[in-house]
Amino acid sequence: MSIASIIKDLNERLDVVVETAPAFYAAAAFDMFSITGGPVWIKALVEYLDTAMTNATTTTWTVCAVAADAGAVAINAGAIGSVVLSPLSAGAKTASALAVPIPTVVGVATQAGFGIIGGLGEIACTFATVMAAANRYSAHLVYQKLGRTSLVTANF
Repeated sequence: MSIASIIKDLNERLDVVVETAPAFYAAAAFDMFSITGGPVWIKALVEYLDTAMTNATTTTWTVCAVAADAGAVAINAGAIGSVVLSPLSAGAKTASALAVPIPTVVGVATQAGFGIIGGLGEIACTFATVMAAANRYSAHLVYQKLGRTSLVTANF
């Protein structure tokens, strides 16, 4: 097996991380990521506080218009570097904190937290209320390709 073949094989089997740039978001739905080329196995969807959040807001995620969490968890933990994790199911999110185990005990009990398969389409986040203008938030997604041309790209 040539080096090029090995690299290509690893590229198709290893986890890939894609992230949005830190940004301010209004109270609206945003297509944060796009799935193209084929299906993917989404393993983690992480919301990250690049600055301390001063306005309380909740977020709700959908993958190809299918609910990836129940929302209703405030993302304004206050501390820079806090995270909120989507359970990748219709279950409740974890509370915003500096560190969160995955899958959670609830996730294991409900079979949530092990991922979601997404076909072609958008991965959207809806913000319930507007952030403060100086606040910055980014989203990070870990996935594995299920086809040679499968790809997730950040839209922001």
